[in-house]
Amino acid sequence: MRLRSPKHDWDVNCRMTIIDFFERNKDYGTLFMRFGLALIFLWFGIDKFIHVQNWIGWVPEWMASFIPVSLFTFMYFQGAIEMLVGALLLVGYKTRFAALLAMLILLGVVLSTIGTGQAEVMLRDIGLLGASISLLFAGSKCCSVDGRRA
Repeated sequence: MRLRSPKHDWDVNCRMTIIDFFERNKDYGTLFMRFGLALIFLWFGIDKFIHVQNWIGWVPEWMASFIPVSLFTFMYFQGAIEMLVGALLLVGYKTRFAALLAMLILLGVVLSTIGTGQAEVMLRDIGLLGASISLLFAGSKCCSVDGRRA
């Protein structure tokens, strides 16, 4: 028979308590992801109205040729869509729709950075794309309008 030390019991109990805590509160994971994405989209959406010229510089020439309106108009439209996505995510209304829009926007951003030498930007946006896809699958019940309506 092997005796366990009191320290070993404490370690096991502590780990189980932490694991149990996170398991009981797992819905907060989507809440934090939702809030993080909301703040990113609100920030960049608002910034497109304030510093539109800076954002135009990020559009590659090959992509600009496909845009049927002026780049100023495109950036204002993009900024409005991003603010809408951010607002929807912030309150948790139509979360999956907002996550789908976020995914499409980020997919466009990732595709536009391929081959531009902006690997850091592309990798960051791939992470945000992954978060958007995750939220698309998970939805949001915690602290959301969607959760109150269900």
